Formats: sequence, structure tokens, C-alpha cells
Amino acid sequence: MADLIPVVMPKWGLAMDEGTVAGWHFAEGDAVPAGAELVDIETSKLLNTLETKQPGVLLRIVCDEGGQAPCGALIAVLGAADAAPSPEVLDAFIAGFMVSGREEDADPATAAPAFRNETVDGLSLRYAEMGEGEETILFLHGFGGDCGNWMFVQSDLAESFRTIALDLPGHGGSTKALPGSGTLDDLVSLIGTFIAERGLGPVHLVGHSFGGALAQGLAASASASLRSLTLIAPLIPGVSLNGDFLQDFVKARRTRDLREVLARLVADSESISAAMVDDVLKYKRLDGVASVLSKLAGMAEQIATDTRTMPDVQCVAIWGMTDQIIPPPAAELLSPGSRLELIPICGHMPHLEAPDVVARMIRHSIATN
Repeated sequence: MADLIPVVMPKWGLAMDEGTVAGWHFAEGDAVPAGAELVDIETSKLLNTLETKQPGVLLRIVCDEGGQAPCGALIAVLGAADAAPSPEVLDAFIAGFMVSGREEDADPATAAPAFRNETVDGLSLRYAEMGEGEETILFLHGFGGDCGNWMFVQSDLAESFRTIALDLPGHGGSTKALPGSGTLDDLVSLIGTFIAERGLGPVHLVGHSFGGALAQGLAASASASLRSLTLIAPLIPGVSLNGDFLQDFVKARRTRDLREVLARLVADSESISAAMVDDVLKYKRLDGVASVLSKLAGMAEQIATDTRTMPDVQCVAIWGMTDQIIPPPAAELLSPGSRLELIPICGHMPHLEAPDVVARMIRHSIATN
């Protein structure tokens, strides 16, 4: 059975307990090359695609289209092209896997991140940690998001790095309040203190949207603590920000209204799952959230109209070409020596829409800085 390769339901983020098979890209008996898109999985966030790590023949589909399976459960079996097992051997492998769990055979990327909390300046900050690399990547999500927005990319990069996805104040599992007087500088200072108190040392910083503004602020105030800077559709001075989206997000109270707002974030509106809409609605109803979001929305519009230039820190800026929230700017808006990367058929959330591409770009950004 050594030539049999289990394909399991991935665990993209701690909040994911199960997934739904939305569609297989190959049929039983097909040869599947390494890196091929094997199966579409629907999660509580978005529809995402599981790629193969090694080549093989798709011997058996265990979970059919439309079927649900818990994370880590066997959904298919691949095998070597020149060593097809007998049906009896294959049946025994599947039965044994389903009884024992066979965790030692599962992809390391299915391992769950650990949720932890750190009290910084009187605020409880939740973060998801995954991986044990010598270097650390710190992820900062955007307006109205949480650390789960990084689940696909974090799982990929955790194979090589220690990764930490932080819930910003007012978001996710962190305290629903802003530090100090609630300014951008207060938020930047809080994150800097978090990095210092956790003893993270120089980090590879990845910031999305509003988190990109915070990453830029950290780069300007404490560049010596950064190894590299990667920005994804960042909110930086001079960009064209869709202020209507911010206000509509804050005001949305019903499922139908929020779905329409969230659909603007992505190129394919059908990829917004019902669970994602429900999760965001539940978050928006928590005490303190409305006040935090209103303050951050006003702050975001001020940042976009700021006349200051980017700090003199090289970065890689990744943008979806169909971004409706912060359309891709001219490369000249970035600091000297920075690089602008555009991803086609992606909106404002490329780390959810094209996580494999974004993960490769982050790896390249790290390697070249």
C-alpha cells in the first residue's frame, strides 16, 4: 500500500471543521500531474481548489460531488501509474484509513493552527499560529475581516515558516475596541508592541487592505524589525477607495443586503458562501463592532486621500485586476524599488480567490528581500 496516496479533506483554518466537495476536475482512472487542480472544496469562506502535491492516477473517489466530509477524512485515493493495486487492496486501504484516521499519511497542510490570546495594552488580541519555521510571517487582515481570511495562504506557507494571523482590535476574537484614542498610529503601536512582547523578532509582514495601511505604518516606524513587506490590495495614500463599499458594509443588517456588499469583494460573486454571510452578520451584531467599524471606515477614507508618499521601504504589492474596492494603481504610487504584481480574474480578496498564486508571490517576495 506504500504506493497509495490519500487525498483528505483539507483544514484551511481552525474554524473549518468540514468541507463540501463542489466538483472533481478528474475522473477515476485519469492521470493527475503534480500541482493540478484536483477538486473544488466549499468552505465557510469561499469556494477553493485543492491541488495535488505529487503526480498519480485517480484510483477512487471516496466523497462524491455534493458530499460533505470532516477535515482530515479521506475523499480520494491516488496511486502510482505503473503499480495499480487490486480492488481488494484498494478497498482494504480505504477501510483501514477510515477506521484509524491514518493521520501520519495526511498532508501536513491539513494540520490545524492553534488559537491563542495575548493581552497588549489592556486589549486581548487573538491570533492563529501555524508552522514551526525559523522565520515568522505575520498576517494583518483588512476592514471587517479576521484571521480566517488567511486560512488558505497560511496553510501553504506554514510548511516553511512560522505563521501568525492576527485578529485586529475590534475584529474576530479580539477585544471589540480600539487602542488609545483609536488612531492609525495607536493601532500601529499596538501591533509593534505585540511583535515585541511575543518575541517574534524581525518578521515578514503581509498586510491586506486596511491591514496594508498598518503594515505600511509599521514599515515607516520600525523598519529594522521587518525582514520583508508584502502588501495585498493595500489601503495606501493616493489610491482610489470605494467609500460606498465601506458605508454599505457598516449599514448592512440583512442577509440579502450583506451578500450584495460582500459580492463586491470578489470577481466571482457565486463564490461567496451562505456560511460566510452568516458569520459576518453574527460578527457585526456583537457589542462594540458597529462603533469600531464606523471609526475605521472614516479613518480609511482619510488614509486614501492623504498626500503623504509611501515610506522608503521596498515591498511587493499584489492586486486583483478586477478589484472594485481599491482598483490597482499605477506602479509609481509605490515606494522606489517596489514591485506591482497583478492577478487576473481576481477582485479585492486574491488571497481567498487565488491563494496558491498569492502564496507563491509571498514566497518570492520573502526570497528577494
